[in-house]
Amino acid sequence: MEDEVVIGGLPVPRQLIALIRAGRWAPPGEDILREIFGEDPEQPCFYGERMLIGENRVWHAEPENAGPSRPITEGNLGILVEMSLVIADLGPSMPIVLDYRESLASPRVLYPRGLTWVQIAENFEELTGLLRLQESV
Repeated sequence: MEDEVVIGGLPVPRQLIALIRAGRWAPPGEDILREIFGEDPEQPCFYGERMLIGENRVWHAEPENAGPSRPITEGNLGILVEMSLVIADLGPSMPIVLDYRESLASPRVLYPRGLTWVQIAENFEELTGLLRLQESV
C-alpha cells in the first residue's frame, strides 16, 4: 500500500503517486495534449514527487503567479489557489490543476484557457484515461 501524500493540506490522488513512482506519469504525444487541452503544448512537464512539492510551495505562496484568477462567472470556473494543486504544465502559464473545492476525495481537473478556467476532467482517473495513461493494477 502506498503512503498517503498530502501537500498544502490536500491529499494527492493515490493513482497519481502510483504513476509517478512507476515512472509512468509523463506527457503523451503532443497530438493527444492538443486534443485534450485545445492548445499547442510548449515543453510539457508532468511533475515527479519532488517537483510536485516544490511547485505547489510556490503555487500556494504566491497566488498572484498562479495564472488566471478571475472570479467565478458563467463560463469561468475560476480558481481558489489554496484549494488546488498544480500537477503538470504544458508550458509557461499553462498549469494543469487539481481543484478540490467540490471534493477532497475526487478533485476535478482544471486548465486555463485565456483568462478563464475550464474543466478538463471530472477527476484524476478520467484525466489518465484521456491521456491514455490508465494504470493497470
